[in-house]
Amino acid sequence: MRRYLLSTVTISILLTLMLLIGCSEDVFIGIPRTNRAPEIWLSSGPVEGDTTGYQVHFYWGGWDPDGEISFYEFVVAEGDPTGFNPEDTTGLDKWTGTAAHDSIIRVSADENSATVSINNSLYTKYDKTHTFFIRGVDLLGKRSVAVTRSFTAWTLAPYVIIEAPEPSQTVLSRVIRFTWVGRDPIDDPGNTQDPDSIRYLWGLVTDTAGNYDPGFDMPPDMNANPGRYEDKWQPWIYYRAEEDSGRTTIIGDDEVLQVNNSHVFVVQAKDEAGAVTSIFTRDVNFRQFIVSASKAPSLTVFEPFLGVYRFIGRNLTPEKCDMPPSIPLNFRWWADASTYGGQIVGFRYGWDVADINNPSDWEGPFSPFTTAADERIHYSGIHTFFVEAIDNAGMTVLGMIEINIIPFSMERNLLWVDDFYSTDFTQNVYVMPTETEHDNFWLDICSRANGFDPEVDVYDAAQRNFRAVEMGMVGKYKNIIWTYSSDLETNTWSDVVYFMPESQVSSGTELTVNYLSIFLAKGGHLLTLGRSDRAGGLAGILSPLYMSFPMSFKCEITGNQTGCDGDTSGVNCLGYKDYCISMLDKIDGIIRQDTDMPTRQVSHFDAMSYAYRDDSDTVTAKFPELPEELHLWDVVMQPGAFWSPLYPGGPGGFTYVEIYNPEYWMNEKFTDNQTCFHPMFRMRTASSMSALDHTTIGVWVTKYQDIVPEPDAGLAVAAPSFHLGFPLWFFNRTQGNKFIDVVFNEWCIKATP
Repeated sequence: MRRYLLSTVTISILLTLMLLIGCSEDVFIGIPRTNRAPEIWLSSGPVEGDTTGYQVHFYWGGWDPDGEISFYEFVVAEGDPTGFNPEDTTGLDKWTGTAAHDSIIRVSADENSATVSINNSLYTKYDKTHTFFIRGVDLLGKRSVAVTRSFTAWTLAPYVIIEAPEPSQTVLSRVIRFTWVGRDPIDDPGNTQDPDSIRYLWGLVTDTAGNYDPGFDMPPDMNANPGRYEDKWQPWIYYRAEEDSGRTTIIGDDEVLQVNNSHVFVVQAKDEAGAVTSIFTRDVNFRQFIVSASKAPSLTVFEPFLGVYRFIGRNLTPEKCDMPPSIPLNFRWWADASTYGGQIVGFRYGWDVADINNPSDWEGPFSPFTTAADERIHYSGIHTFFVEAIDNAGMTVLGMIEINIIPFSMERNLLWVDDFYSTDFTQNVYVMPTETEHDNFWLDICSRANGFDPEVDVYDAAQRNFRAVEMGMVGKYKNIIWTYSSDLETNTWSDVVYFMPESQVSSGTELTVNYLSIFLAKGGHLLTLGRSDRAGGLAGILSPLYMSFPMSFKCEITGNQTGCDGDTSGVNCLGYKDYCISMLDKIDGIIRQDTDMPTRQVSHFDAMSYAYRDDSDTVTAKFPELPEELHLWDVVMQPGAFWSPLYPGGPGGFTYVEIYNPEYWMNEKFTDNQTCFHPMFRMRTASSMSALDHTTIGVWVTKYQDIVPEPDAGLAVAAPSFHLGFPLWFFNRTQGNKFIDVVFNEWCIKATP
């Protein structure tokens, strides 16, 4: 029994020892077990030896046969698997750890440059060979054998365009601001981004020996031998650096540019792949220029009544103009030095400056914020307005405007300006009145005004050699009737109302003051009307080059365009500012051909049949005595007359008509009426299908209706003015007289029968 128990104990001990030996690392704990390395593979990426962009997306995977992969490590070395530098992969600090199974890596592509042509433009293509290494690390730190993939990255080099000064400006200032824009085509000229950085060089034009030679052609040499210029470049600057320092610089402020010598300024860009601009082209990223000590800014001065003046240099001869007393003057100004690379740093102004070199004679010192003058009103005498601009090289431009205050007595009641030129031809079809017919018609009307004297109160432009009435004569009257023709060669209306857009004013431009605008602001009253086809009417505000209709005074003062991003100075013209008209159209004129234009036909379609009173307007509704309708005079509609619908080849209606704020075009251009726009008469067209049906052809001018003039003698009243887009002579006499009665009653000049 005892022997059996011993055997059982012995067996138990032996089994325990066997278990311990199987799990130990020494004689007491067992035989060691080997940890196997992970296995790694690349699941996606460029094919071995392939050429790809410099941004490469790799995907990988792996497993650990006796555990788990803790993370992955990768490194990119320059060169192929047999040509890379082993030091690039030696040491854990060279490897990047990640738990992800993919990564987008950016590599350099700054070797092996070659010029390529894409869409007829030249670009520089760079490439560089790289090898990607990826390995896995398990939980015990065991690393796999690295998997490699060799590829060649390529990119198109970035390019730079110097924007200012303009390439046409080859003579620049002693202090020059250059600005440029850089683009980096990633893999196609149409797929671009900002470059990473830029650098520039400047200096005298020198040849290969370093000698000054203004005739040396540097761009080809820079293209062929870039290393020759490497020490001339400024340090690289981040393209999006603060204060735009990566997109603009000033030279000559801390450096001295040699006057009358030829210099160069060159800009080069680098992308994030390390590719740099290596094509240098004149007037693109390479500028050659001569430094001048005499370049000075141009100065533009604007005043709502006087218009725009442009000054260059320091001409001490002032621009001169006449003005009535007590008109508020509000000058503002701006200057430009960009054409020669300069920068405006300040302005100053003053009235009647005695000594322009004495700072105390000016309103204040130079300041970049002094861009407008305080309002000033003069009552008599001659006064000169001074304004001066200075650039960053210390060069100045001086502008002077001399204002002569002339009397505006406004003692007489009515002036008729006969600006409708005709002759005494044999009348037959009544397409035009003869000179005598037109004179008799208007003399009869004017004679119904108190105190009208045809020997004194008529200005016949044709008898004055087509010279416009002078402001001094205008200032003698409270009320003016101005009748005009549509012939720019014979009417003087266009000489007075013509508006010079701000963008087209140059030094030496002859400017005329629109004294009708001043007359209205002074409290005078106008009735303006006449033949308004083609160039007639408010189209006289425009240059003949821009008489294409319909058009917007605000957005298209320099010609038809899409949007309103150009010259918007047209808001200061008579039609927009004083008559409150935004859009202008014609029955007969040069009609624009936009795709969104409705069908336009003069004959039996757009032509006017008659006019009707617009009782929906708040001002018109106050005057029920206005004729409800205006029909053509039966004489001009008789059989055989040109305007008769039966006239062979005629328009089938009246066409000497101008149209204001046509709804069809206002809506098309999303334009609202000004609050002071008040239609008085609208027209019915020969066809109710015409886009011009129900459009406005007569307006109230109410902008200054509350102003009471201050004449030295005689009655003065506050009243509206009137504008018709057609000549009254062609219309029914009874209806026309009712209209004139309203005008004269409002002006308080109607003679008692």
